[in-house]
Amino acid sequence: MIAIPLIRRELTSDLLGRHIYLFGADCTPTAVLRRLAESGAQEGTVVLCDLEGQRLSAAALFRPHLAVDAVSLFSTIATLALAEAIGHGDRNAMPIWPDLVTTDDRIVGRSLVESAAAGDRTSYVVLGAEIDVRALEDTSRGTGDLNSVAAAFLNALDKWAMAYAARGPAAVRGAIRFLPRGCTPIRKISGGMECASAMS
Repeated sequence: MIAIPLIRRELTSDLLGRHIYLFGADCTPTAVLRRLAESGAQEGTVVLCDLEGQRLSAAALFRPHLAVDAVSLFSTIATLALAEAIGHGDRNAMPIWPDLVTTDDRIVGRSLVESAAAGDRTSYVVLGAEIDVRALEDTSRGTGDLNSVAAAFLNALDKWAMAYAARGPAAVRGAIRFLPRGCTPIRKISGGMECASAMS
């Protein structure tokens, strides 16, 4: 069971989690945050959606004033953060470009992104993640404490956002091996996974 106080207990971010909203079924965190952003919500606002036993989603609001064409690279920090969160505590997790995370060669989560433009800059960017709880449960280490996973995701997302703010695209380039969407990962290699197509 997801509980905001349990997540707050493990948060280290000064930005993410000042305001946290928790919803049950039929919730899409990016859609909820879109409405909150357009109503003037503060940067760092977080929405969690818990469809217990099936799916856990989390998303956070950023107002980075990026160039619109920089959003796709900035959004990779959500995939990186999700891989860190799922890999938290000895589980092996691998980010796969652009939005998937695998463990034990199973897809267990994906990153989410939504943004709105104000001219050639963004007025906000929503970054989030969705964990397939059933798929994660079927892996060798199971789900673990999902409150800890949610907190780890938010902490990692904050860390990557700060790195991007300080160093720009250099903070994330090379952190993910960019694979084509149709790639079938067949074995782990340095920085990513190798595709079946690459072996032919």
